[in-house]
Amino acid sequence: MSVVIPAFQSAHVILDAVTSVLDQAVAGVEVVVIDDGGADDIVGALASLASDERLRLIHQDRAGVSVARNLGVRESRGAFLMFVDADDRLTPGSLGGFLEFAIESRSDVVISDFFLTRGAEGELVKAVNSDLTSFNTSDRAVLQWLTLARVGFQNKPNVGLLGAPWSKIYSRTFLEERFSRENLFLPGLTRGQDVLFNTEVFGEASRIGYWPFATYSYSVSSDSSSHRPAHDFADKIALLEASLLQLISSKGWGHLRPAVAKMVVTLFEESLLRIGSGLSPAKVRDLRSRPPVRAALKSARLRDFSLAGRVKLVAFRVGPRCTALLMRALRRISRR
Repeated sequence: MSVVIPAFQSAHVILDAVTSVLDQAVAGVEVVVIDDGGADDIVGALASLASDERLRLIHQDRAGVSVARNLGVRESRGAFLMFVDADDRLTPGSLGGFLEFAIESRSDVVISDFFLTRGAEGELVKAVNSDLTSFNTSDRAVLQWLTLARVGFQNKPNVGLLGAPWSKIYSRTFLEERFSRENLFLPGLTRGQDVLFNTEVFGEASRIGYWPFATYSYSVSSDSSSHRPAHDFADKIALLEASLLQLISSKGWGHLRPAVAKMVVTLFEESLLRIGSGLSPAKVRDLRSRPPVRAALKSARLRDFSLAGRVKLVAFRVGPRCTALLMRALRRISRR
């Protein structure tokens, strides 16, 4: 079993992440930390574990999380793979049962629940809104929809963050047999590379397991890159959409086009929220003019959204002024 941890500017948290794996006391586990060229001292942060043969630290020049994960996969040796982010951790005593289930179920990939933590508070999140513990090829489309659009079984909303690579165990044999390319994660994609990867994983897997227990603690921070404004966010959305459409076209997964449209609409809303108090009709107009957003607003199906989502979609379609007014109102409500 190999656990790959990409690390960039993570010296202050990396020891907790690594020890959360090593303390599981599961035989045959190795931890591969990829230092992605940060300016901090990862070596010093892990000095107390320098003699632990289960830990390997590999340095690369700054190349991004996708390249770091790909390098970790190539350098790892385990029959099963797991990914952990440097600011997260495994829940105590959870890995043994999770790995045993992966082996006994002979699954290509196994999903688990997780805790979403903000500071000292943690919330249990169900990764899949189903009582099943095993999914076959007939369930592929639902899991792909859940990955892209957060709509799961019985067509119900689900906030399982299924696109993330963490809280999952992947069979190396499956990845090597079904993914002929060298890089599992697309290096040039800096937003949604994990969603692209798992959309393909769930489409290719013959057997998918679900372990309905929390094995992972996902830390949400206000200074996370996913919450900071980004001037090139719209460009990242465009690249992600193009990559997804290329994938589903090459695989014959045309049924996923509405899911991609819903995802782009959701990311459009996220980009508006990132602008914050400076949001104006002019800025909305600029974002709406981008081809992926314009196409998604036109093609997205109302039935794929919750009631609140439908209201937002209608406002987005009406125009920039209506959109700006709605987002300001939502911002005021969220502050109460």
